Amino acid sequence: MAEDTDFDAYLEGSEADAKPTEDIKSELEQDPDDMEPQTFTVRGHVCEIRFSRKRIDLYEERHTPIIASFYKNDGMFTFKELAAIAGYGLKVQGGGYFLPQKAEEIVNNLISTNGYPAVFQAVMMALQRDCAFLFKGAGN
Repeated sequence: MAEDTDFDAYLEGSEADAKPTEDIKSELEQDPDDMEPQTFTVRGHVCEIRFSRKRIDLYEERHTPIIASFYKNDGMFTFKELAAIAGYGLKVQGGGYFLPQKAEEIVNNLISTNGYPAVFQAVMMALQRDCAFLFKGAGN
């Protein structure tokens, strides 16, 4: 029961200030053609990266616009940008989004565990699946 309380500290609406530590297990190895959310487990909870226009707007209020960064960096993101973008899309599967600052810490652990390419792929698949409007008309 205490473990669930610790986990809840990462979700929006929680007052606790816990730091992510152990129990992050990668399950990011999926076929990119199926466009299903790539999942991973955080403290026994299945999580995914999903975006909505609102989540993109929240990110862009505090950071460089996603497409501007993408084009500026030749189709990539800096490590900090990738962790922040993924953090705004990180949520419990079938549940709520994580607090962006807490999620960024979790994503940094995912990058350390799985490598930049695996997390980048998960983010790009989620952006293409959930926010295709970002890429419309970009046929260059």
